[in-house]
Amino acid sequence: MIEYDAIYVQLMKSLKEKMIHGEYRIGDKLDSERVMAAQYGINRMTVRNALKALEEEGYVKAYRGRGTFVARIPEEPSRKIEIGADSGAVISLSRGIRQRGYRSSRDVISFEKCPAEGEIKEMFPYTSHVFVMLRLSKINDRPYAVQKTYIPAEVFWDADRYDFAEGSLYDYMDTKDRYPAEVESYLRIDLPPAEYAQLLDNPPDKKVFAVTYLAYDRQG
Repeated sequence: MIEYDAIYVQLMKSLKEKMIHGEYRIGDKLDSERVMAAQYGINRMTVRNALKALEEEGYVKAYRGRGTFVARIPEEPSRKIEIGADSGAVISLSRGIRQRGYRSSRDVISFEKCPAEGEIKEMFPYTSHVFVMLRLSKINDRPYAVQKTYIPAEVFWDADRYDFAEGSLYDYMDTKDRYPAEVESYLRIDLPPAEYAQLLDNPPDKKVFAVTYLAYDRQG
């Protein structure tokens, strides 16, 4: 029994390390119990116990018929902050900043309800309107990111009542049972709009990382 416990704990540690080092990101689907059992040379019950323990700790979330997905990244022992192209880094960044002793804050620059048109309508064909939110994220009161978010109003009808300066967007989505199960991200290097450059206190000719995220709930 002691050896069995040690094996599933070792598997937990291995999976956490993969999350920390970016092999698994928030929204990524883990390998199946069968695949992991074969990969690590252990039985499926050991894998199941490790995944169950990780879910109890809040690092993964299992969905019947879909699999197990990364929900949260474990804290790293280092104070180093890396802003990468992956969705996991961005989604967990504010929390990670606070865990490392830095002060994280957000300012809501604008929040309005608009008709869903053009490309936005293609992304959200089931809603007639979207909430459009512009937020400025800061580390120790210094700006580091501008986030423009489109929220389908049909699903998140009371978003205008939520305090997105203090609260997390993903925590709010979870109140509607719509926490993202999958996230697609696309990275490019580009010149920001003049308004964003000003918010970031950046020269207008200085390029930045621009990342587009598409988040899907478990219904797709």
